[in-house]
Amino acid sequence: MPTIVVRFELCRKETGRGTIYYRIYKGHNRRMEFSSRLRLSASSWDEVTKTVKGNDPEACRLRTQIEADLKLLNQIITEDVAGFLTMGDMISIFKHRRTIVSPHPLP
Repeated sequence: MPTIVVRFELCRKETGRGTIYYRIYKGHNRRMEFSSRLRLSASSWDEVTKTVKGNDPEACRLRTQIEADLKLLNQIITEDVAGFLTMGDMISIFKHRRTIVSPHPLP
């Protein structure tokens, strides 16, 4: 069964900022990685817990988005009982189904 790992990678062009990536492992030594398109400052990322630090609204929104993304990826993996989906298929389905958490919740 595939597993998912959340990674943070520093941007080469923009000092002190980076992007969250999701890496899918399927089988022995097979992996595929793609960007979540979530960007944050390097000081906001906790490498030990693999999550966003802080309690400000933006940190909470990013954590919520990562949790929602992981839930969706795991749902896609679980639905593929027969194991027919390639990692590329999983990423395509994910991008089609993904919803973005609003940065400004409605009152």
